[in-house]
Amino acid sequence: MKNSSYTYDNFLDAFEQAKGTAKELTQSVDQAVFLRKPAADKWCMGEILNHLVQAGNEYLPQIKKGLNKPDEDLAKGGEPFTPNFFFRWFIHVVSPQYKRAVPTIKPFEPKSAADINQEEVLADFFTLQDEFIHLIKKAKLEQLNLDRIKTRNPIVKFVPMSLTACFGVQEAHQRRHFEQMKELKERFTED
Repeated sequence: MKNSSYTYDNFLDAFEQAKGTAKELTQSVDQAVFLRKPAADKWCMGEILNHLVQAGNEYLPQIKKGLNKPDEDLAKGGEPFTPNFFFRWFIHVVSPQYKRAVPTIKPFEPKSAADINQEEVLADFFTLQDEFIHLIKKAKLEQLNLDRIKTRNPIVKFVPMSLTACFGVQEAHQRRHFEQMKELKERFTED
């Protein structure tokens, strides 16, 4: 998905597809492979999926706050949507196209592999995707302008961000980590 112009349906498709991708990546993987680390300082598939849940659960309340305003305060207007320059850059940084390592901040750190249950983390991921889908459907139904509805960045609270940027960051970030999970699955199921 391009990160400069989004539509409601782009987002709906992306979060629905994320559920299918997560299921595909995990369905034929046993718990041992799911929790196998490629190195002591690298994440296993389970930690990656839990990290996506952690990150999404930081953004979700901010998105809800953006949408939880009186109807007359919610900007109307249709698609396509385009995040500002800074967030277009940030979306690129968290996307699979950006090949450099990006440090993880504390609130996004996954649970320890020993504390992760494959079925539970997958269910949590599906629930998160369904929440995003529900909010986007609501925005589409009400023809809300995702560019003009602002909320706070979940980490740097004084930085406002549009709902377009929130959804765009989530979508790109998930695709980036799915690539990592795919590599781990291929590596450890071929052994």
